[in-house]
Amino acid sequence: QHLLQNILSQSVSKSFNQIDVDGDQSTNDTVLIFSNGNSDVSITPESSYFDVFQRAISFVCTYLAKEIAKDGEGASKLIEVTVEKAKSESDALVASKSVAGSLLVKTAVYGRDPNWGRIMMAVGKTGIPLNESKIDIYINEIQIVSEGKAISYNVNSVVAALGKKEVGIKISLNIGDGFGQAWGSDLTEEYVVFNSAYTT
Repeated sequence: QHLLQNILSQSVSKSFNQIDVDGDQSTNDTVLIFSNGNSDVSITPESSYFDVFQRAISFVCTYLAKEIAKDGEGASKLIEVTVEKAKSESDALVASKSVAGSLLVKTAVYGRDPNWGRIMMAVGKTGIPLNESKIDIYINEIQIVSEGKAISYNVNSVVAALGKKEVGIKISLNIGDGFGQAWGSDLTEEYVVFNSAYTT
């Protein structure tokens, strides 16, 4: 039981705890995992298939977390934020979630606006260690910022990338080997209509 709880907690910290639709958290947000023991398979850290089992739990948690973000109220796009080469993994996780949760980033993605300043702002406000002159930013693998400065890129290609159902934002901080991801949805007029039209 304790082993399963530890595996789940580790997976949740990098999946469900890394999604953001509107910055709020429901009182009902819960993740449960059940094991009835009927398989007669014993999992221990020494098991040859322990790593496979751990990766499988992580895969399922990440998949379901992304589905929640994708299904956000009024959402039209899934935003996947990847922060790499941060000072630490925890810094990368904090920064990626800040970008995924930024209302200005969400609205920029909805409006197909490659506003990299908003991405920089969302990373910078976290207070994690960084060097602005080393930051690279990509949208769906198209680089728009190099060493902290805007570079020439095909605007039509980036706008088209922002129009896809899944938009990837990658930020390379280039000061370490920390890696983290977060997921969110864009912010649309439908979100405002939905949440202003009913009472609980």
